[in-house]
Amino acid sequence: MKLFRLVTTLLLVAVIVLFVRQNMATFQRDLDFSLYLFIREDVRWTLKVSTVIFLAGFVGLLVGLALMFRPFNQTRKVLQAERSEKERLLAERAMAAEDMPARLPDEPQAQRRPVSEPPSNTDAPA
Repeated sequence: MKLFRLVTTLLLVAVIVLFVRQNMATFQRDLDFSLYLFIREDVRWTLKVSTVIFLAGFVGLLVGLALMFRPFNQTRKVLQAERSEKERLLAERAMAAEDMPARLPDEPQAQRRPVSEPPSNTDAPA
C-alpha cells in the first residue's frame, strides 16, 4: 500500500511539473487591472498571471481555514460545557458524601447465617 501511495504521489507531482513547464509563457504574461472609485482618476496596475493564481489560492486557503475552524470551535465550546457540568456534578456528589453521617465500625450489622449452616428448625419435636 505504501508503494502504491508513493507511485501515485510521484505521478501527480510529475503531472503538475509538466503543466507548469508547458504553461510557463502564459504564467509570465502581464494582466492589466484598473480600479475606478469615482473619487479620483483610475488606478491602474499590472500583475503576472502566476501572481494572480497564487493570490487567489491563498485567499481560498484562508477562507477554507476560517470555515473549517467554525465547527471546531463550536465542538470545543460544547466539550468545555460538558467538562464543567461533570466537575459541578462531582463536586455536588462529594458535598453530599461529606454531609452523610459516617457509619460507626462497632455498629451491629444484620446478623447473617453462614451458607454452610443448615436452617435451625424450632418447630421439630425433640
